[in-house]
Amino acid sequence: MTLLLVVAVPLVFGVLCLVLPTSPLRLAAMVAGALAHLVVVLQSWPASDTPAPGDLVGLDPLGHLFLTIISVLFAATSVYFVGYHRKRLVSQRVFLACVLALLAALSLLCTSQHLGLLWVALESASLATTPLIYFRLGARALEATWKFLLMNSVGVALALLGIFCVAIATTKHEGVIVLTVADLARRAADLDPTWLRVGFLLGLVGFGTKMGLAPLHSWKPDAYGEAPPPVAALMAGGVTLGAFAGILRMFQVCAAAGLGAFAGAWLIGFGLLSIATAAVFVVGNNDYRRLLAYTSVEHMGVLVVGIGLGATGSYASMLHAMHNMLNKGATFFLAGFLWRLYESNEISTVRGTLIRSPLAGVLLLAALCATCGLPPFGMFFSELGIVLAAAGSGRWWVLAVFVLTLAVVFVGVMTAMLPMVFGDPPENASPSEIEQPSQRWRRAAMLGAAGVLLVLGFGLGAYQPTPVRDALVRAADAIHRPHVDVVAVSRVQSEVRP
Repeated sequence: MTLLLVVAVPLVFGVLCLVLPTSPLRLAAMVAGALAHLVVVLQSWPASDTPAPGDLVGLDPLGHLFLTIISVLFAATSVYFVGYHRKRLVSQRVFLACVLALLAALSLLCTSQHLGLLWVALESASLATTPLIYFRLGARALEATWKFLLMNSVGVALALLGIFCVAIATTKHEGVIVLTVADLARRAADLDPTWLRVGFLLGLVGFGTKMGLAPLHSWKPDAYGEAPPPVAALMAGGVTLGAFAGILRMFQVCAAAGLGAFAGAWLIGFGLLSIATAAVFVVGNNDYRRLLAYTSVEHMGVLVVGIGLGATGSYASMLHAMHNMLNKGATFFLAGFLWRLYESNEISTVRGTLIRSPLAGVLLLAALCATCGLPPFGMFFSELGIVLAAAGSGRWWVLAVFVLTLAVVFVGVMTAMLPMVFGDPPENASPSEIEQPSQRWRRAAMLGAAGVLLVLGFGLGAYQPTPVRDALVRAADAIHRPHVDVVAVSRVQSEVRP
C-alpha cells in the first residue's frame, strides 16, 4: 500500500491543483499533497525490506532513504512557495501540478528496482521539471529550458544505451535474467563483464549528465539561475538525487559482479573533475544563484567520490546526500528571498543583509557555513569521512586533490558571498515589496522554511539519532551488497559520526 500511496497521493493532489478555481485553494492543495506524502513516507519507517528478485518496485534501504529525503524537501518547498508566489505569475495551475507530478515521478524512481522502470521515472521527472524552469516566460528562461532539455536528452539516451548493454550482458546466461537490481546482483557471476563495464560507463555518463557531473554540467548554472528559486531547490536536492540513484543502481550490479574497483575508479575520476570544475567557476562569479549552481556541481562530485572509495566512503556519501538536500533547500530559499529584497542576482548589488533583514542575514551566514562544510554542520563530517576513507585506503593523490579543490571552493564562495551578509546596505535603496508590513506572512513562510532546514542540518550535524544513523548505514551497506537479504548494521561502521 505504501508503494502505491507515495505515487498516487501527489498525483491526486496535482489533479486538484488543475481543477480548483482559486489560487488559495490550489496552494492549499499543493501543501496538503506534499505534507500527506511526507506522512505516508514517515509511517513507512523503520521497515525497509530487500525486494525479491522479480519485484519491479520495492523499498530497499537505499530507495527508502532517498524517498524520505526527497519528501522532506518537497514539504518544505511547498510551504516556502506559499510566501514566494505572486498572483501575476501565469500558469500557476500548471506550475503546482508539475511540482506534484515531479514528486510522484521521483517517488516512483526511488521505489524502482527495475532499471527500465527507473529510466522511465527519471525521464518523467525531467519532463515535469521542464515547464517549471520556463515559468518566468522570458528569453533567458527559454534558453535555459532548451539547454536543460538538450543536455538531458543526451544524458537520457546514453543512460538507455547503458541499460541496453547491461541487458546484453545477461545473454551469456542460458536462463532468463530480469533487469531488476536484485536479480542482476544474484546472478552477477553469469553476466558478461565486458558488456557490464560498457553499460556502467554509459550509465555513469548518462545519469551523470542529469546529476550535473562535469564535464556535462553546462545546463546547471543556466537552469538554476533562471528557474524560480524553489524549483532550483527541488532540482538541486531532489532531481539530482534521483539521477544519483540511477548511478548507484548500476554500481550495485557492478559491485556484485566483482567490478567494484573498476566502477569506483571511474566514480572517483568524475567526482574529482566535478569538484575541480566547480573550483574554477566559483572564483570571480558575480551571480549568486549561478555560484550556488556550481556548489551543487561540487557536492555531486563529493557524492560520487565517496561511493568510489568503498564502504566507509559510501556512508559519508549517504550522509552528504542528506545534508546536501537540507543545505541546498535552505540556500535557494534564501536566494529567492534576497531576490525579492534586492531584486537582483548580482553579488555586487546585494550588501548588508544582516542590517536590512537581520533574520535573513543570520540564516544566510549559517547557510554559507553549511555549504562550505564548516562544523558542526553535517557536510563537515561527510567530507571529513571521505578524507579518512581516502587515507585509509592509501589513495593519497585522491585525498590531496579532494582537499585542494574543496579549499579553493571554500575561499571562492566565502570571498564572494560574505560581503552579502556584512557591510552596509546600498544607499538610497527603496523598501522592497517583501519589506512592507502587510507582507509579514510571506517573510514568515519563506524564512521559516529555510530556517527549519538549517536547524535540521545543524541538529543532525551536532547529534545523529540512532534511527537516522542506522538508515544511513543500511543504505551504504546496500550499495555494496545489494544481494544480501539481512543487512548487518554493524558491518559498515563509519569512522566519523557526530
